[in-house]
Amino acid sequence: MADYTDTIRAFIQTEMAGPGSKVTLSPSDSLIEKGIVDSLGVQRLIAYLEKEFGLQIADTEIVPENFETINSVVRFINVKLDAKG
Repeated sequence: MADYTDTIRAFIQTEMAGPGSKVTLSPSDSLIEKGIVDSLGVQRLIAYLEKEFGLQIADTEIVPENFETINSVVRFINVKLDAKG
């Protein structure tokens, strides 16, 4: 399983945490509870993942378990990439 933690963290911190944000995220921090990802943020993250990793993310896969933390996003990406072959 590939580790995309730094890639995902960098995108979230630079593109979603807000300009000049000093937020430091650990891989297990709740993105939702910290106010980093809301419903619009999830859509931005999905668009990034689809483009960056060549994925197709179905509406049924847009659930909190897949986008709650950086760790959960990394797990989700790896599952999708493994299924893609």
